[in-house]
Amino acid sequence: MRKKQLFALLMAGALSVGMAPTATFAADTTAETSAEGELEGELDSADTEEPSENPAETPEEPAEDPAETPEDPAETPAETTADPTEAPAAEETDEQAAEAGSAIVIGEKSFTSLEEAFAAVPDCEDMINGEPTYVKLKGTIEVNNTINVPEKKNIMLVAAEDNTTIKRVAGFTESMFTVNGGNLQMAGGSVTDSDGNAIGSGSLTVDGTGDDVTGSIVEVASGNYALIDGTTLTGNTTTGNGGAVNNAAGANVYLLGGTITANSAAAGGAIYSEGTVNIRGTVSVTGNTVTNSFEAASNLVLAKDGVINVSGAVTGSAIGVAVQEASAGRTVVKLDDAVTDVKLTDVLSQITYEGDSSLKIGEDGTLVSTTEPSPTPTPAEEKLKVTGKECKWSGSSTVKIKFQSNVKGTYYIDWVKRGEKAPTIDTSRVGAPIEADTNVTAKVTDLPDYDVDIYVCVISDKDKSNYGSVMFQPDPKERPVIPTPSHTPVVPDVKESVVQGFEKALVFYPKTFYDFKVIGAGTQNNNPGEGDVRWVPSGWSMSSNPSSWNPSWKIGAKDGIYTDTEKTYTIYIKYNKQVYSGNDWQETDASEVLSYQFKAAPLTQATTTPGANGTNGDGTGSGDGTTDGGTTDVTPTTYADGANGTAKSAVSTGDESPIGTMLALAAASVLAGGYVLIRRRKKEM
Repeated sequence: MRKKQLFALLMAGALSVGMAPTATFAADTTAETSAEGELEGELDSADTEEPSENPAETPEEPAEDPAETPEDPAETPAETTADPTEAPAAEETDEQAAEAGSAIVIGEKSFTSLEEAFAAVPDCEDMINGEPTYVKLKGTIEVNNTINVPEKKNIMLVAAEDNTTIKRVAGFTESMFTVNGGNLQMAGGSVTDSDGNAIGSGSLTVDGTGDDVTGSIVEVASGNYALIDGTTLTGNTTTGNGGAVNNAAGANVYLLGGTITANSAAAGGAIYSEGTVNIRGTVSVTGNTVTNSFEAASNLVLAKDGVINVSGAVTGSAIGVAVQEASAGRTVVKLDDAVTDVKLTDVLSQITYEGDSSLKIGEDGTLVSTTEPSPTPTPAEEKLKVTGKECKWSGSSTVKIKFQSNVKGTYYIDWVKRGEKAPTIDTSRVGAPIEADTNVTAKVTDLPDYDVDIYVCVISDKDKSNYGSVMFQPDPKERPVIPTPSHTPVVPDVKESVVQGFEKALVFYPKTFYDFKVIGAGTQNNNPGEGDVRWVPSGWSMSSNPSSWNPSWKIGAKDGIYTDTEKTYTIYIKYNKQVYSGNDWQETDASEVLSYQFKAAPLTQATTTPGANGTNGDGTGSGDGTTDGGTTDVTPTTYADGANGTAKSAVSTGDESPIGTMLALAAASVLAGGYVLIRRRKKEM
């Protein structure tokens, strides 16, 4: 679909309106209580445009095909057809931009930020007929400062691929864009210039998500802002007015397509407008709310002289609208003076009035009363009174309340910390209807951990000065406790066990023993729960099926291992399975044997042989033996060539390496231990 410049810059007048009442929760209310990727830093040649100084061509007539974006009527400013203006080059190279996973491109030049790109946009001398400077985007673009569009800047942001996103940087709370006399358009879908050349094709999302935000996504102080097909404004929750767009008096907003949803504000979760909002095409402005209002709908709010101006055919749209200081006769929607082929009633069927329930939008686009006129004066309405019926917890942060009003009206719900001053309500917010003498049940959600007072205020539909309120105080003793989730047993695989000390080849000097450490799977679980499993190493052997397992975590060869080349040996480690009972670890009958490998480094007879050494283990698989009494003299060569711990005679090779006849592991251990024991006793004598 061709997207061009779709601004219509004529403003329409609006009727004067009265002041809406502001009600304060009654301080004397009785408390109620209860026990309840194509771009990578640059765009290809198909996406770039050549600069041109040619003036704009004659605008097209309004289109009737819903598939095409309708053109503005002839009396509105003509759409631009000039070639895009090429901005000066930024210092950053395209390759640098690509590394960031996103791209900001004007013509063939890349920029590091939108702020830098906007500053490089040349002035446009013809803001009505001049073609905008296309700023093409890809990937995720972050905004950490307010980006300004001043006078003589005519800019269109174009998505060059699907899922292009502009988002607020954490900690940035002000408006993301401000328009001060310039033109700013945001477009997704397929965008072409006036000559039919492709500019970009994709989808654009502007995400205002952030904490303690005070600004809007787009603030239009003066000038023009346009939202076009394929673009979504979402995620902005602000303490100010206009979650997505705040449009000042005298400024213009053009909704020519796109979606505004999931935004929140004090007034106008989607748009707060004191100026003109022009609509045409297919537009969705729904799912926006009032900040901290328990999901009260607030989409487009018109204030002061704000009005909706229909500048062309509107099809398949859904727009919610409310009016501040609403009164009968106030103009909400009107046809542009130049539009002759659109029926206002066809447009009104796509607009939902969300304001005061006593009013609705009439067939002429003005507010009319929803009640039938009475032929005779009605007596004064009785004093409104709100009665609390029920207050109970329905969740750890949710309270269900039931109340009744003796007068038909609109109710509002708010809460404050227990004991604080009752809140003052803003009648520009969208409330909910309540019939006279009818119980209403509502849920108050997302309550804080501390105690609160919940207020319900009802304002009469007939007399705005007639209102009343009631206070609920949920009993903190009845507040449900969030249940502690049950423990899921941690059952590690025995193969997650780790052996340390064999990372490098060992030099097996005679009578030298090396510590090695075995960390069984699950043995480092310092906060076990019932059913948790761990695998405790109990011993090792050079045989896969020995008659006994060596519990000392040292290894060596009494006579050394002399070899000219590095040799590999296999060691077997046994693990016993233990299960945590909730109080302590319990042995089971299950065990596993895993094999590991270590290497003997080259060693010749001429090498100096150090004495035996060793240290105690730490009880987690590094053993508890000592060099003198607990270390077993192991000859890896013997075990590699033997079976069940018994040695075989090795063939002599004529060198001096210990490949001769080897003693069995048990005999070697006994002899080594006995030798040390005799030496110690002689010293004691």
